[in-house]
This record gives sequence, C-alpha cells and structure tokens, in this order.
Amino acid sequence: MSTATELSRRSSVLRMADGGIHFDGLKAVDGVSIEVRSGEVLGLIGPNGSGKTSTLNLLSGMLRATSGRIWLDDEDLTRRSMRQRARRGVVRTFQSGRVFGRLTVRENVEAAALGAGLRRRAARELTGEILEELSLEGVAEDRAEQLTAGRVRTTAIARALAARPRFLLLDEPAAGQNETEAVELITAIRGFAQRRECGVLLVEHDMSVVMGTCDRLHVLDSGRTVIEGEPAAVRSDPQVIEIYFGKRH
Repeated sequence: MSTATELSRRSSVLRMADGGIHFDGLKAVDGVSIEVRSGEVLGLIGPNGSGKTSTLNLLSGMLRATSGRIWLDDEDLTRRSMRQRARRGVVRTFQSGRVFGRLTVRENVEAAALGAGLRRRAARELTGEILEELSLEGVAEDRAEQLTAGRVRTTAIARALAARPRFLLLDEPAAGQNETEAVELITAIRGFAQRRECGVLLVEHDMSVVMGTCDRLHVLDSGRTVIEGEPAAVRSDPQVIEIYFGKRH
C-alpha cells in the first residue's frame, strides 16, 4: 500500500472568526471570517493590498492577530506560534520559494518528509509520488540552486506536501509560469491534497486558474470580505465585477 493511501484522517476545519491585523492604525485585515475544509481548495482573491497575504500570515501564525480568533477544529490557535501551528499541520508556502540550494530536488523533498517524522523508506516512497505528481522527475537530481524560479517554487511546494499538512496555505504558487503550467500545477496540488484529505487555501491573481481549480472563492477588498461562494456565483457578483473590471481595474 502506498504512503498516500496509508494516511487516513478525519475531516477538519481551519477557521478564523472576525480576524484582524492593524499596522499603525491601518487595518490590513478587518473583521474577516474564513474557513477551509479538509479536501477542498478555497481561492482567496482580491486586488493588490486587499489583505490576502496578511490573511495567510494570520492563519499560519506569521502575524499575531490584533482581533478575532483562529481555530483548528476545537483547538484555539490564536496565540500559537508559526512553528507550533506547523506541527499541528498548518503549513504555509511563500512566493519566493524556500529550498536548500545545495541539495538536489529529491533530497529537498525527502528531507522534508524525514523532518515530518517518516522513516527513510516511507520518506523515499512519498518523495517519489510527489516528484511524479508535480512533474519534477526530470529535475529530481538537479541541485535546487540550478533551477529556474518556477521550478524553485514547485520544489518548495513539494517540500510542503512532504510534511503531510492538514492544511496548506499557498501564496501565488503559479507566479512566473504560463497559464498551462499554472493550471497543471494547481490541478496536481488539488488532486494530491484531496487524496490526503488536506485543505488548501490558495492566493492567486490569475482568475482563469482560480476559476478552474477552486471549489469556493473568498473575495477580499480593503481588508474586508466582499463575498464567498462557488466560482460561478462569485464571477457574476456586481461587486466582484467592479473590483476586477470596473473603474479601479
């Protein structure tokens, strides 16, 4: 039995209730309530400066909430550190990609799996699955410092998946890739996460990507929620149309 099918988890919810973060009086996030469920991909979208990355930082523990509460099922994570949340399965990636440059792609992913507590044989098996599903087999033996920026981001995501997260927070994983590559990457992440009952929160600017890969969308503007719902309903909402195609576009 593969590593992927060995893992069985109960359904979980990562949620923030009335969350806020203020910087010198500026409300970067203002009373946002959001939840991600096991096995789904939730797209977090909005114009620049709308609070998307700050919301990821609040959920991951990179920023401490000024107001509101953050929960993983019945556990209050509000005062937990980023490291403590990661140990509980809330894992965040970054736009730049964080990898070990002198290690190969395979070594990077396997190291993450070992760090998550897998034995070496299981870590190798999981690494092989991840490399195949994220189309990294062709560069598996290349050192990370030799990769293109897009491949570095994909390797960072592979490392995050190797940690076997319960919730994966992705900050523009498809940046710098063409539309076909972006859709393939997000589709692979979606399938991989669903098989492990992992919830994904995806921040992405490319509307074609989020519309084609997300189960639900949560739209922010000026730090506040505009609407949340299925992609078709969100796409036709007058406020969303104004944000993306109106005078401010």
